[in-house]
Amino acid sequence: MTAYTIVNHPVMDFDAWKAVFDSGLEMRQAAGELSATVITGGEDGNQVTVINTWTSLEDANAMLNNPDMKPMMESAGVLEFPTIIMGNSV
Repeated sequence: MTAYTIVNHPVMDFDAWKAVFDSGLEMRQAAGELSATVITGGEDGNQVTVINTWTSLEDANAMLNNPDMKPMMESAGVLEFPTIIMGNSV
């Protein structure tokens, strides 16, 4: 069974956001991330969706609640608290 998160939020500038996102790769992988796919919102390139696979929902939840995430999201220019969907494949 694979755990998934789908995170969606607007950002000020996609390129600036992506640089911060990419810099967090080691931290995410150490937390149990297996993969990440970034999608932008069609005509609005600053609407970002990230689909991640994780070793478990517990690991994903721990990463999403990591206290380092809030300042990282602020420095990345995230404009709103993300919509987050979590689940396991069936």
